[in-house]
Amino acid sequence: MDRPAMASVFRMRHAPATVSGVRSTGQGQADPIIRVRSLGEAIRFVAHAYSQYDISAVAISCGDPSIARLGGLEVKALWREYGERLTQE
Repeated sequence: MDRPAMASVFRMRHAPATVSGVRSTGQGQADPIIRVRSLGEAIRFVAHAYSQYDISAVAISCGDPSIARLGGLEVKALWREYGERLTQE
């Protein structure tokens, strides 16, 4: 993900978003239902979820068609670049 694309996501950080593809790593446990309010919150969740969940198939979708679905690699890059600023006003 290049810097202009990351900046575009950062500007849209307050847009509604959904997270899918997060799987439980525990045997017999149901996959989690992820409830986030914004794109920034979704990115923060996924950036911290790797230790508790299998995020190999994660996808973050935003209501804005100009923002492509974000996978794990994009989330890592965005979190490295912006960190907690993604969830601030």
